[in-house]
Amino acid sequence: MDTIKFDIKVWVCVSDHFDVLTVTKTILEAIDNKKDDNLEMVHKKLKEKLSGRKFLLVLDDVWNEKREEWEAVRTPLSYGAPGSRIIVTTRAERVASNMRSEVHSLKQLEEDECWKVFIKHALKDDDLKLNDEQKEIGRRIVEKCKGFPLALKTIGSLLHTKSSISDWKI
Repeated sequence: MDTIKFDIKVWVCVSDHFDVLTVTKTILEAIDNKKDDNLEMVHKKLKEKLSGRKFLLVLDDVWNEKREEWEAVRTPLSYGAPGSRIIVTTRAERVASNMRSEVHSLKQLEEDECWKVFIKHALKDDDLKLNDEQKEIGRRIVEKCKGFPLALKTIGSLLHTKSSISDWKI
């Protein structure tokens, strides 16, 4: 399988505090390590940095559904070389359609897979088993995470250093 080579790789966590200037500045700062507060200048600099270069941009955890704001963010990105890619992660299908992108819906993990992710991060290397109470609490935690691997990994990692059962009770 051929490996795709990108001149620039950027990962930006967008979240729900969306602002065209902030998102565009964050993308530029990740590429350039310089700050600017004027949207027109940021767009110009980003266009210059990307012009003719193949890039991979991940916009992670996007919630904004306003198409016109996304169009404003996309404008300088359109100057990248053919083969450039923008990957958007979101939990809202409308966001993906507003981005006019191909949608790949991922299903939540099955319960047994959730348990494996949680256990992998919660257990210490020298601790191969959970006692019955830890298992019961762990199963409730897994259920509350509703199949989201990042939540399972995060909570499991937090509990990794906790040996007291009271620390496991959430």
